[in-house]
Amino acid sequence: MIDDWLDQYSDDEFNPNDHDIETDEIAELYAISDMKEDQEIWAREQANKFYNDFGSLNISDAVIAVNGLIRNKILDIKQVNTLLDNMIEVFLADEEYEKCQVCNEIKKGLTNARI
Repeated sequence: MIDDWLDQYSDDEFNPNDHDIETDEIAELYAISDMKEDQEIWAREQANKFYNDFGSLNISDAVIAVNGLIRNKILDIKQVNTLLDNMIEVFLADEEYEKCQVCNEIKKGLTNARI
C-alpha cells in the first residue's frame, strides 16, 4: 500500500549528472510539473475506485466489510486509515465534501467498532 499517494516525499536518488545528462532547470521544472499532475490523476482514480467499492454499501455495511478484511489479516488498521486519509485528501482537493463525509463516517465506525 502506498502511504504517500501524491509522492510528495519522493527520494529516488536519481542524479542526472551521474549519467552525463546536462541539467536543464526549465525542462526539469516542466518534468516535475508533469509528474505531479500524473500523480494527482492516479491518486484521484484510485480514490474514486475505492470509493466506488463503498458506493453500493451503506456506512455500517462498509464498516463491517472493512472489519472483515482486517479480521482476516488482508489489511491492517494502519493501512485502512492511510487509505481513507488519502481518499479524504483527494476529495477535499476536488471539493467533493459528501465523499469526504462518507470516508470520515467509515473511519469513525471503524474506531468505534474496535473499542
